[in-house]
Amino acid sequence: MNMEHNINELDELQQMREQIAVLRSKLETQQIVNEKVIVAAISKGVSNINRRGIILSIFGFLVIPFCCGGFYAMNYSDGFVLGTGIMLFVCLCATLYAHIGLRVTNVSRGNMLEVGEKVLRLRKLYVYWHLWSVPMILVWGYFLYREVCFIYPDPQMRNGFLIGAAVGGLIGAAIGLNEHFKVLRMADEVLSHIKELQE
Repeated sequence: MNMEHNINELDELQQMREQIAVLRSKLETQQIVNEKVIVAAISKGVSNINRRGIILSIFGFLVIPFCCGGFYAMNYSDGFVLGTGIMLFVCLCATLYAHIGLRVTNVSRGNMLEVGEKVLRLRKLYVYWHLWSVPMILVWGYFLYREVCFIYPDPQMRNGFLIGAAVGGLIGAAIGLNEHFKVLRMADEVLSHIKELQE
């Protein structure tokens, strides 16, 4: 009787060991699946950030000749046209510089710490973007106002142009800020996934 009891206990113990082994295997499989899902989310996030960078860069390349050509055709001074071109070129270079590190990143083969550092660098550049872009736009706006006052001496025509420019500027600013915050949100999501993977 005692012997049978011991055999039953050994059988139960063996079954428990087998169940624990199966459970451990399932947990390891689940962890691998979770890691793959997180890596895929990071890869998608980095691709989306890169896509935004490409779109903004192409837009920048198209805007420079369009704006400069338009101002030149409307008889704005050569200095203003040149200054506008330089300002837009600086913005384009800043965008390219912010995104350049991520474009060569292969998430599936890369070190997550390195990916995180590159995304964090891009995020910092975007966060501090306004420190130089806002003063530059204000200076450009002042020179635009001077040019408009010189080209359109008639107050009604001048005011109509300035109102149109202000409305266009506000629409452009809204679109730009929307894109700006989209990239920041994407960067935050990627950093959050990397943190989750490290934990």
